[in-house]
Amino acid sequence: MMCVYITRKPQVRVNSVVRRLRAFPAIGDPGVVQGAEVEWDTKLGQYASRQRLRFVRVESSGERISATVLVGEGQQVKRGEVLAYYSFLFGLGFTEYTSPCDGEIVAINQLLGNIAIKEAPVPLQSNIPGTVVAVDDALGVFVKSQGDMVYGVAGAGYGRSGILDMKVQIPGGELRPQDISAKDSGKVIVAGKLVTQELLEACLRWRVAGIVAGSVSHLVYQWYKGITEKLDWDEFLANYWARELKDKGAKVPPPMEIATALVVTDGFGDIPMNAAAFNLLSAHVGERVFLDGSGAFQSQAAGADDTLPCVFAPAPGEAAEAAEDAGAQLEAVAPGDRVRVLGLIDPLLEGTVLEVGEGDVVLPTGMSVPGVKVQTVDGNALWVPLFNVEKAD
Repeated sequence: MMCVYITRKPQVRVNSVVRRLRAFPAIGDPGVVQGAEVEWDTKLGQYASRQRLRFVRVESSGERISATVLVGEGQQVKRGEVLAYYSFLFGLGFTEYTSPCDGEIVAINQLLGNIAIKEAPVPLQSNIPGTVVAVDDALGVFVKSQGDMVYGVAGAGYGRSGILDMKVQIPGGELRPQDISAKDSGKVIVAGKLVTQELLEACLRWRVAGIVAGSVSHLVYQWYKGITEKLDWDEFLANYWARELKDKGAKVPPPMEIATALVVTDGFGDIPMNAAAFNLLSAHVGERVFLDGSGAFQSQAAGADDTLPCVFAPAPGEAAEAAEDAGAQLEAVAPGDRVRVLGLIDPLLEGTVLEVGEGDVVLPTGMSVPGVKVQTVDGNALWVPLFNVEKAD
């Protein structure tokens, strides 16, 4: 008879030393060394942009550019800078062609009528104070800090920081999209029980830094994970329009800081935030915290403490160095065991394990995860992710 062991990590860590990987989402170049002290806004290095090469199509005729080009190959340009202009109808018509990004002019193609721009490298900001304990050119920079941490079981988006604001009064409280406004810009907000697609869209519109909730539906999670991985500044302006950001002089955030970071503390479905996480977050209201949906490591490093989704609040003072997986418990699940199925149909639905998956199983949603097949009390048999299962007493 086959069984699996579920690693039950602690839901929170209090007054401990933690280590976080500030990951490069693309090819990186670290700018700090081991032992360096870093602050919230310290630049840890830089990484290659997502698109790397951008093209601006200008007016051309035949095999030559008709527009007047104002730049040359090798020239550095800024986003919004005029690269060329075209005057027509005896000066009554006029078109400007501007740079979509900061970068370097690498080619001006007369035949195709375009200007090629190599995007400038993107800075990686620490967003967490502490000490650099390791530097990996391929992965990023490991920063050690001390304080209180809330573990997430799922997340989306990259490391952000902001002032923590409790938007609900109880772990099962529900936050409405209309409760988000301009005053939440740059904050990390606690949404209580559930985060919906409409709520996430409101967070994007008002440029919320991060949101923490007990649960999210899997379909919404998959949709938002795709958003955080692909959203660029132009697409953000097109879909989540903000008048003040249309200005050419508006500060463009790094790609990792365009989308709101999401941390889910308890699972997929409709589950209130666990009391330990809610109470710890409540103790840090008004403080600046670090939040990481672990967007750079959705599959490569799942389960590692350095890269798990989390919310971290620095707390100066004496802190204990926690051993890896301190407080974690192994819980065996085998066919015939009585279990609770959390968040799929009902928060406390019970059933019996019929089968343990060998490796990952593919759920009806298309998600591939370690799972078990459970026959519920109403007679249904379904595959359930391990993190949505716990042994019944």
